[in-house]
Amino acid sequence: MKWEKIYSQKLVSAEEAVAQIKSGDRVVCGHAAGTPELLLKTMVNQRERYRNVEIAHQIAMGHSLYCLPENQPYFLHNSLFAGAGSRKAIDEGRAVFTAVHNSDLPRLFTDRILPADVTLCML
Repeated sequence: MKWEKIYSQKLVSAEEAVAQIKSGDRVVCGHAAGTPELLLKTMVNQRERYRNVEIAHQIAMGHSLYCLPENQPYFLHNSLFAGAGSRKAIDEGRAVFTAVHNSDLPRLFTDRILPADVTLCML
């Protein structure tokens, strides 16, 4: 079977994709320009289905809606780089900051220091 057919069979909507996330999951996201904004926005729009979902990634270039005070029961942001979208949430205790050198980031996941339940990325 050609890769194009396999690929097309795996496509789902953003709503179907985030429906796979469960309360208590750690969701690791691509960062900066690779932040999956549509998926994160969809998660926030469907926040009532979640409790204590940890969203871990470096710098968010988008709105970081999951860091807003009203989303605290649903999401905890684990910031691997304290950017503009997460600083206030970190200061107010609604997010945590994990200090790590960029060169050590892959080890957080490969050595299961921060094991991921779900990965959201853009291809």
